[in-house]
Amino acid sequence: MMGPVNRREFLRNSLGAATMAAMLPQRHTRAANEKVVIGLMGCGGRGTQVAMMFAGRSDAQIAYLCDPDNRRSARAKPEIEKAQGKPTQVVQDFRRILDDKSVDVLINATPDHWHGLGTIMACQAGKDVYVEKPMCHNIWEGRKMIEAARKYKRVVQVGTQTRSAPYAKDALEQIRSGKLGDVHIVRVFNMMQHPMMKQGSVQPVPEGFDYDLWCGPAPKLPYNPSRYWLNQWEYSCGPIAGDAVHQLDLARMVLGDKPYPQKVSHAGAVHALRDG
Repeated sequence: MMGPVNRREFLRNSLGAATMAAMLPQRHTRAANEKVVIGLMGCGGRGTQVAMMFAGRSDAQIAYLCDPDNRRSARAKPEIEKAQGKPTQVVQDFRRILDDKSVDVLINATPDHWHGLGTIMACQAGKDVYVEKPMCHNIWEGRKMIEAARKYKRVVQVGTQTRSAPYAKDALEQIRSGKLGDVHIVRVFNMMQHPMMKQGSVQPVPEGFDYDLWCGPAPKLPYNPSRYWLNQWEYSCGPIAGDAVHQLDLARMVLGDKPYPQKVSHAGAVHALRDG
């Protein structure tokens, strides 16, 4: 049984793991008729939704549900087990998943600040990864994730799944057919309004919630349940990277996935028109 996680010790050991990764055993071979064994890291709404998509497949099995907050994994467990008709194991520390050689894939559906390190550690442990968007919390992390995927020969898929939607493929075919002529500019819109919550007072960490592990590689701010992590730079890239990335990705797709620009400018403000 693992004891409480000290953040500094955890980070030091995680960085040191890179030098030991070459000593890890090779991934076991799997017969074609066996199921892909999956562990879910992050049992929030999106993580549970993605896991449910796999749980309903005959060629996949959700073997682990993991969340620093035991309340979240407890909510997800009955849904997953009902969908796949088999029990799933609940753990609080995702390293338990990485230690299990029978696990093939890690779904990383954590807040943004865990995307980079969680994915790199999974690659080092010989797991393929589906990581939710945004890919990373900063560019440096993203480059290290790519390095890890290539070094350990892992498949890493980022969850910008909108480009796989039927309507997106249809739009791309319409443009490629020439029906719209030459396309030089694409304007995209995202009308989602993320809540700007008023922050209450600092409170004790609830029982069953490993807040130290939740913060992980990010600064450990005092626990405040009214703090919305998506609006907090320490844990998030914000709504543009977290949601508008889908529309921006579609713009790149229909333009032929051209190389990234050398310069980007931005001007904006918070505007909301309530017409209903």
